[in-house]
Amino acid sequence: MDMNININTPMKRLSPIIAIAYIILSVNTLLTILYCLFYSLYEVDLSLVVWLSSCFVAICSFPAGLGVSIYALFQKTDNRSRIIILIWNAIIIALWLLLFYVLPNGTNRIPEDMEKKYITNRDAIMHLCRYATDSLSLPDSTALVITQNNLLQTRKVTGRNRIIAPPIWIFTKDTVFDIDDSQAQRIRLLHKAANIGEFTVFMPDSLVNIHFTYRGFATYWYEIPHRPYSEQEMYIQLNTFYSCPYLPEVSFKYAGGATSHDTPFPKDHFLQSRHIDSTYIYNLFH
Repeated sequence: MDMNININTPMKRLSPIIAIAYIILSVNTLLTILYCLFYSLYEVDLSLVVWLSSCFVAICSFPAGLGVSIYALFQKTDNRSRIIILIWNAIIIALWLLLFYVLPNGTNRIPEDMEKKYITNRDAIMHLCRYATDSLSLPDSTALVITQNNLLQTRKVTGRNRIIAPPIWIFTKDTVFDIDDSQAQRIRLLHKAANIGEFTVFMPDSLVNIHFTYRGFATYWYEIPHRPYSEQEMYIQLNTFYSCPYLPEVSFKYAGGATSHDTPFPKDHFLQSRHIDSTYIYNLFH
């Protein structure tokens, strides 16, 4: 008796359009997750770079994903894939809704962190600024710089450009100041105690810039004038996109670089949450 039995167990193969739908949905899911990371975790600069480099892919992949998904949902040959694609699209849509309506905007934390750092180190920062501007004999058209690594540099300022906002300082790499070793050591110690980033004082107006952070292409810093801002100067800052008035002795500054100038700095959110408006400024001076 012939006991040979041919057992056929064919596997159902995905149609080309369903396979394409799976691939495109995978790409769209990855891009959505990357954007969620960039939007919610501003520390992730790599995500910003990946997302920006993938914009052209997203422009094509999201409409393509919508098209093949609609086709897959109405095809009747593969009910299982139809359910998978339906759930997959729902997850992607849920991620976008979660992003815009639930997750906090990571950039909102930048001015909040700037405020916390300034309040925590305010006395030490002001002590450093006053020592640099009042106790050191700095010549005009110069800049004294203490880097993030606490290295002291002296530079000659060759120009200040206020045509492009925010103001741009143009300076050569280094020059020579008449600062003795004890003064240099003193200012380094004060800088370390202030727990801040790069510190620069510009002459002749004794204006101090303190670097806070880089985020993608944007830069954030504190500006501390030798003479506190006047009421009129704070009104001007209130209406200037790169300045965020906080107190007469300090302003939070932002430069967008290659990105949109308004987008990375949530100035309106910060001002509203701190009730900083024209009435606030008026009450500071009256």
